Amino acid sequence: MIIVLGGCSLMGEPRVRLGCYATSTPGTRFIDDKGLGSHNYDNLFGEGNGIAYTCNGGHIDIAHLRIGADNTRWLYYKMYHCIAAHEKGFTYGLNVDRSVYYVTMKYPDNWNLLKLEEKKKIAQEVSLECAQYLTFTMTTWHEVLTWYGFKTMGVVPETPSAFSWEDVYSNLLGTRLGAEALQDKNHKYNEAMTIALNNEMSLLGIQSHKVAYDAAEKMRGKWFTGTIDVDMIERNFDIGLDDGMVTPMLVPGICPDQNPKLYPVPTLKKTEELGFNVALEIEPHEFEKGKILKIVYADGKGTRIKPDLQMAGIIEQLKLEQKQMHKK
Repeated sequence: MIIVLGGCSLMGEPRVRLGCYATSTPGTRFIDDKGLGSHNYDNLFGEGNGIAYTCNGGHIDIAHLRIGADNTRWLYYKMYHCIAAHEKGFTYGLNVDRSVYYVTMKYPDNWNLLKLEEKKKIAQEVSLECAQYLTFTMTTWHEVLTWYGFKTMGVVPETPSAFSWEDVYSNLLGTRLGAEALQDKNHKYNEAMTIALNNEMSLLGIQSHKVAYDAAEKMRGKWFTGTIDVDMIERNFDIGLDDGMVTPMLVPGICPDQNPKLYPVPTLKKTEELGFNVALEIEPHEFEKGKILKIVYADGKGTRIKPDLQMAGIIEQLKLEQKQMHKK
Protein backbone atom coordinates (compact mmCIF):
# COMPACT_ATOMS: atom_id res chain seq x y z
CA MET A 1 0.00 0.00 0.00
CA ILE A 2 1.28 3.47 -0.89
CA ILE A 3 1.54 5.83 2.05
CA VAL A 4 1.03 9.39 0.83
CA LEU A 5 3.44 11.46 2.88
CA GLY A 6 2.51 14.62 1.05
CA GLY A 7 4.41 17.57 -0.36
CA CYS A 8 6.41 15.73 -3.05
CA SER A 9 5.78 14.45 -6.56
CA LEU A 10 8.01 12.86 -9.14
CA MET A 11 9.98 15.35 -11.21
CA GLY A 12 11.06 15.18 -14.81
CA GLU A 13 14.67 14.18 -15.42
CA PRO A 14 17.10 17.13 -15.49
CA ARG A 15 17.94 18.47 -18.93
CA VAL A 16 21.34 18.05 -20.55
CA ARG A 17 23.95 20.73 -19.95
CA LEU A 18 27.44 20.68 -21.39
CA GLY A 19 30.43 21.90 -19.42
CA CYS A 20 33.73 23.11 -20.84
CA TYR A 21 37.42 23.04 -20.03
CA ALA A 22 38.72 25.61 -17.56
CA THR A 23 41.53 26.30 -20.02
CA SER A 24 42.26 29.51 -21.92
CA THR A 25 41.46 27.80 -25.21
CA PRO A 26 38.84 28.27 -27.97
CA GLY A 27 35.34 27.27 -26.88
CA THR A 28 35.71 28.24 -23.23
CA ARG A 29 33.43 31.02 -22.01
CA PHE A 30 34.68 32.80 -18.92
CA ILE A 31 32.04 34.56 -16.83
CA ASP A 32 31.67 36.67 -13.70
CA ASP A 33 28.79 37.45 -11.35
CA LYS A 34 26.98 39.42 -14.05
CA GLY A 35 27.02 36.42 -16.36
CA LEU A 36 25.41 33.87 -14.04
CA GLY A 37 21.85 34.70 -15.03
CA SER A 38 18.86 32.91 -13.50
CA HIS A 39 18.79 29.20 -12.79
CA ASN A 40 16.30 27.25 -14.91
CA TYR A 41 15.59 23.56 -14.31
CA ASP A 42 13.44 23.10 -17.42
CA ASN A 43 15.19 25.08 -20.17
CA LEU A 44 18.17 27.34 -20.83
CA PHE A 45 16.17 30.59 -20.91
CA GLY A 46 17.88 33.24 -18.78
CA GLU A 47 20.67 30.94 -17.63
CA GLY A 48 24.36 31.80 -17.90
CA ASN A 49 26.98 29.06 -17.94
CA GLY A 50 30.73 29.06 -18.31
CA ILE A 51 33.89 29.07 -16.20
CA ALA A 52 34.10 31.46 -13.25
CA TYR A 53 37.10 32.07 -11.02
CA THR A 54 36.78 32.53 -7.28
CA CYS A 55 39.51 33.44 -4.80
CA ASN A 56 38.65 30.63 -2.39
CA GLY A 57 37.27 27.98 -4.76
CA GLY A 58 39.42 28.39 -7.84
CA HIS A 59 37.83 27.82 -11.24
CA ILE A 60 34.22 26.64 -11.14
CA ASP A 61 32.31 25.16 -14.06
CA ILE A 62 28.84 26.65 -13.58
CA ALA A 63 27.21 24.11 -15.92
CA HIS A 64 28.64 21.24 -13.86
CA LEU A 65 27.43 22.98 -10.72
CA ARG A 66 23.90 23.25 -12.11
CA ILE A 67 23.99 19.58 -13.18
CA GLY A 68 24.86 18.62 -9.61
CA ALA A 69 22.10 20.80 -8.21
CA ASP A 70 19.33 19.63 -10.53
CA ASN A 71 20.18 15.95 -10.16
CA THR A 72 20.10 16.42 -6.40
CA ARG A 73 16.60 17.84 -6.73
CA TRP A 74 15.50 15.04 -9.09
CA LEU A 75 16.90 12.26 -6.90
CA TYR A 76 15.42 13.83 -3.78
CA TYR A 77 11.94 13.34 -5.24
CA LYS A 78 12.74 9.83 -6.51
CA MET A 79 13.97 8.81 -3.08
CA TYR A 80 11.01 10.42 -1.34
CA HIS A 81 8.57 8.68 -3.67
CA CYS A 82 10.34 5.37 -3.03
CA ILE A 83 9.97 5.76 0.73
CA ALA A 84 6.37 6.95 0.44
CA ALA A 85 5.49 3.84 -1.56
CA HIS A 86 7.56 1.65 0.78
CA GLU A 87 9.46 0.29 -2.21
CA LYS A 88 12.68 -1.67 -1.86
CA GLY A 89 14.63 0.49 -4.28
CA PHE A 90 14.85 2.12 -7.68
CA THR A 91 17.21 2.73 -10.59
CA TYR A 92 18.45 5.97 -12.09
CA GLY A 93 21.12 7.33 -14.40
CA LEU A 94 22.84 10.44 -15.70
CA ASN A 95 21.17 11.61 -18.89
CA VAL A 96 24.45 11.65 -20.85
CA ASP A 97 25.69 8.19 -19.77
CA ARG A 98 24.50 4.62 -20.23
CA SER A 99 25.37 3.31 -16.77
CA VAL A 100 22.50 2.16 -14.56
CA TYR A 101 22.54 2.93 -10.83
CA TYR A 102 20.77 0.46 -8.55
CA VAL A 103 19.55 1.71 -5.17
CA THR A 104 18.33 -0.86 -2.64
CA MET A 105 16.77 0.04 0.69
CA LYS A 106 16.06 -1.58 4.02
CA TYR A 107 13.71 0.26 6.36
CA PRO A 108 13.96 0.66 10.13
CA ASP A 109 12.47 -2.24 12.06
CA ASN A 110 9.89 0.06 13.63
CA TRP A 111 8.96 1.90 10.42
CA ASN A 112 5.37 0.61 10.29
CA LEU A 113 4.82 1.66 13.89
CA LEU A 114 5.69 5.32 13.33
CA LYS A 115 3.07 8.03 12.93
CA LEU A 116 2.56 9.60 9.51
CA GLU A 117 4.07 12.97 10.45
CA GLU A 118 7.17 11.32 11.88
CA LYS A 119 7.54 9.24 8.72
CA LYS A 120 7.26 12.36 6.61
CA LYS A 121 9.98 14.17 8.56
CA ILE A 122 12.32 11.17 8.43
CA ALA A 123 11.65 10.63 4.72
CA GLN A 124 12.60 14.23 3.99
CA GLU A 125 15.86 13.97 5.92
CA VAL A 126 16.82 10.65 4.36
CA SER A 127 15.89 11.80 0.86
CA LEU A 128 17.91 15.01 1.16
CA GLU A 129 21.06 13.23 2.33
CA CYS A 130 20.74 10.34 -0.11
CA ALA A 131 20.10 12.66 -3.07
CA GLN A 132 23.41 14.43 -2.47
CA TYR A 133 25.29 11.15 -2.01
CA LEU A 134 23.78 9.56 -5.12
CA THR A 135 24.40 12.64 -7.24
CA PHE A 136 28.01 13.10 -6.16
CA THR A 137 28.71 9.42 -6.80
CA MET A 138 27.09 9.64 -10.23
CA THR A 139 29.06 12.72 -11.30
CA THR A 140 32.27 11.12 -10.03
CA TRP A 141 31.54 7.99 -12.04
CA HIS A 142 31.04 10.15 -15.13
CA GLU A 143 34.57 11.47 -14.64
CA VAL A 144 35.84 7.87 -14.52
CA LEU A 145 34.00 7.02 -17.74
CA THR A 146 35.41 9.99 -19.61
CA TRP A 147 38.91 9.15 -18.37
CA TYR A 148 38.65 5.85 -20.20
CA GLY A 149 37.37 7.41 -23.40
CA PHE A 150 33.59 7.74 -23.09
CA LYS A 151 32.22 10.42 -25.41
CA THR A 152 29.04 12.17 -24.30
CA MET A 153 28.35 13.43 -27.82
CA GLY A 154 29.57 10.22 -29.40
CA VAL A 155 32.34 11.97 -31.37
CA VAL A 156 34.43 14.39 -29.33
CA PRO A 157 36.82 12.70 -26.86
CA GLU A 158 36.47 14.00 -23.31
CA THR A 159 39.54 12.49 -21.68
CA PRO A 160 41.12 15.94 -21.14
CA SER A 161 38.12 16.97 -19.05
CA ALA A 162 38.15 13.90 -16.80
CA PHE A 163 38.97 15.02 -13.26
CA SER A 164 40.15 18.36 -14.59
CA TRP A 165 41.08 20.71 -11.80
CA GLU A 166 37.61 22.28 -11.40
CA ASP A 167 35.21 19.41 -12.08
CA VAL A 168 34.86 17.51 -8.79
CA TYR A 169 34.68 20.72 -6.78
CA SER A 170 32.01 22.13 -9.11
CA ASN A 171 29.98 18.92 -8.95
CA LEU A 172 30.14 18.83 -5.16
CA LEU A 173 29.21 22.48 -4.80
CA GLY A 174 26.20 21.84 -7.03
CA THR A 175 24.90 19.07 -4.79
CA ARG A 176 25.22 21.35 -1.77
CA LEU A 177 23.42 24.27 -3.40
CA GLY A 178 20.71 21.99 -4.77
CA ALA A 179 20.05 20.71 -1.25
CA GLU A 180 20.04 24.28 0.05
CA ALA A 181 17.49 25.31 -2.58
CA LEU A 182 15.27 22.35 -1.72
CA GLN A 183 15.14 23.53 1.90
CA ASP A 184 14.24 27.11 0.99
CA LYS A 185 10.59 27.41 2.01
CA ASN A 186 10.22 31.00 0.80
CA HIS A 187 11.11 30.59 -2.87
CA LYS A 188 10.41 28.17 -5.70
CA TYR A 189 13.34 26.00 -6.71
CA ASN A 190 14.69 28.04 -9.65
CA GLU A 191 14.62 31.26 -7.66
CA ALA A 192 16.07 29.53 -4.60
CA MET A 193 18.93 28.13 -6.71
CA THR A 194 19.61 31.53 -8.25
CA ILE A 195 19.84 33.08 -4.78
CA ALA A 196 21.98 30.25 -3.39
CA LEU A 197 24.37 30.36 -6.36
CA ASN A 198 24.82 34.12 -6.24
CA ASN A 199 25.38 34.06 -2.48
CA GLU A 200 27.91 31.23 -2.63
CA MET A 201 29.85 32.76 -5.52
CA SER A 202 30.04 36.01 -3.57
CA LEU A 203 31.29 34.20 -0.46
CA LEU A 204 33.90 32.37 -2.52
CA GLY A 205 35.08 35.68 -3.99
CA ILE A 206 34.04 35.52 -7.64
CA GLN A 207 36.29 37.57 -9.93
CA SER A 208 35.83 39.26 -13.30
CA HIS A 209 35.70 37.19 -16.47
CA LYS A 210 39.08 38.65 -17.43
CA VAL A 211 40.63 37.43 -14.20
CA ALA A 212 39.07 34.00 -14.83
CA TYR A 213 40.75 33.89 -18.24
CA ASP A 214 44.06 35.22 -16.92
CA ALA A 215 44.07 32.61 -14.14
CA ALA A 216 43.70 29.84 -16.71
CA GLU A 217 46.33 31.33 -19.03
CA LYS A 218 48.74 31.61 -16.12
CA MET A 219 48.68 27.82 -15.75
CA ARG A 220 49.45 27.14 -19.42
CA GLY A 221 52.41 24.79 -19.51
CA LYS A 222 51.85 23.89 -15.84
CA TRP A 223 48.33 22.54 -15.61
CA PHE A 224 47.63 22.13 -19.34
CA THR A 225 49.18 22.46 -22.77
CA GLY A 226 47.77 22.90 -26.25
CA THR A 227 45.12 25.04 -27.87
CA ILE A 228 42.80 22.79 -29.87
CA ASP A 229 44.25 19.45 -28.77
CA VAL A 230 44.37 20.07 -25.02
CA ASP A 231 46.52 17.92 -22.74
CA MET A 232 45.74 18.13 -19.02
CA ILE A 233 48.97 17.94 -17.05
CA GLU A 234 47.31 18.51 -13.70
CA ARG A 235 44.15 16.79 -12.46
CA ASN A 236 42.23 16.91 -9.22
CA PHE A 237 41.36 13.38 -8.09
CA ASP A 238 40.28 14.57 -4.64
CA ILE A 239 36.87 13.05 -3.92
CA GLY A 240 37.30 13.19 -0.16
CA LEU A 241 38.78 9.73 0.35
CA ASP A 242 41.42 10.91 2.83
CA ASP A 243 39.67 13.47 5.03
CA GLY A 244 36.08 13.54 3.79
CA MET A 245 36.63 16.96 2.21
CA VAL A 246 37.26 18.21 -1.33
CA THR A 247 39.97 20.85 -1.64
CA PRO A 248 39.90 23.27 -4.59
CA MET A 249 42.96 23.99 -6.71
CA LEU A 250 43.76 27.69 -6.51
CA VAL A 251 45.90 29.48 -9.08
CA PRO A 252 48.85 31.08 -7.22
CA GLY A 253 48.99 34.85 -7.08
CA ILE A 254 45.52 35.65 -8.43
CA CYS A 255 44.00 36.85 -5.15
CA PRO A 256 46.06 38.47 -2.37
CA ASP A 257 44.22 36.78 0.51
CA GLN A 258 43.08 33.53 -1.07
CA ASN A 259 42.11 30.79 1.34
CA PRO A 260 40.83 27.47 -0.05
CA LYS A 261 37.26 26.71 0.96
CA LEU A 262 36.85 22.99 1.57
CA TYR A 263 33.47 21.25 1.34
CA PRO A 264 32.58 17.89 2.92
CA VAL A 265 31.56 15.08 0.58
CA PRO A 266 28.06 13.64 1.05
CA THR A 267 27.71 10.58 3.26
CA LEU A 268 24.85 8.36 4.44
CA LYS A 269 25.61 8.90 8.13
CA LYS A 270 22.27 10.45 9.09
CA THR A 271 20.40 7.92 6.95
CA GLU A 272 22.03 5.09 8.88
CA GLU A 273 21.40 6.80 12.22
CA LEU A 274 17.71 6.96 11.31
CA GLY A 275 17.68 3.19 10.82
CA PHE A 276 17.81 2.99 7.03
CA ASN A 277 20.25 0.88 5.07
CA VAL A 278 20.80 2.25 1.57
CA ALA A 279 23.13 0.46 -0.84
CA LEU A 280 24.26 1.63 -4.28
CA GLU A 281 25.67 -0.34 -7.19
CA ILE A 282 26.67 0.88 -10.65
CA GLU A 283 26.22 -1.30 -13.72
CA PRO A 284 28.18 0.20 -16.64
CA HIS A 285 26.91 -0.35 -20.17
CA GLU A 286 29.39 1.86 -21.99
CA PHE A 287 31.93 0.45 -24.43
CA GLU A 288 34.68 1.38 -21.96
CA LYS A 289 33.25 -0.74 -19.12
CA GLY A 290 35.76 -3.57 -19.56
CA LYS A 291 38.73 -1.35 -18.76
CA ILE A 292 37.12 -0.19 -15.53
CA LEU A 293 35.70 -3.51 -14.34
CA LYS A 294 39.12 -5.09 -14.84
CA ILE A 295 40.54 -2.80 -12.13
CA VAL A 296 38.32 -4.31 -9.43
CA TYR A 297 37.57 -7.74 -10.90
CA ALA A 298 40.82 -9.38 -11.93
CA ASP A 299 38.96 -12.56 -12.83
CA GLY A 300 36.69 -10.62 -15.20
CA LYS A 301 33.52 -11.96 -13.58
CA GLY A 302 32.15 -8.82 -11.94
CA THR A 303 29.53 -6.69 -13.69
CA ARG A 304 28.71 -4.04 -11.11
CA ILE A 305 30.72 -1.47 -9.19
CA LYS A 306 30.16 -1.00 -5.45
CA PRO A 307 31.35 2.61 -5.07
CA ASP A 308 31.60 2.59 -1.28
CA LEU A 309 34.06 -0.31 -1.48
CA GLN A 310 35.68 -0.01 -4.91
CA MET A 311 35.82 3.65 -5.95
CA ALA A 312 38.97 4.27 -3.90
CA GLY A 313 40.84 1.57 -5.81
CA ILE A 314 39.70 2.97 -9.13
CA ILE A 315 40.87 6.47 -8.20
CA GLU A 316 44.27 5.15 -7.17
CA GLN A 317 44.60 3.44 -10.54
CA LEU A 318 43.74 6.69 -12.32
CA LYS A 319 46.36 8.56 -10.31
CA LEU A 320 48.94 5.97 -11.32
CA GLU A 321 48.00 6.25 -14.99
CA GLN A 322 48.19 10.04 -14.81
CA LYS A 323 51.72 9.83 -13.37
CA GLN A 324 52.76 7.42 -16.09
CA MET A 325 51.47 9.78 -18.78
CA HIS A 326 53.27 12.80 -17.33
CA LYS A 327 56.52 11.54 -15.87
CA LYS A 328 58.78 14.44 -14.98
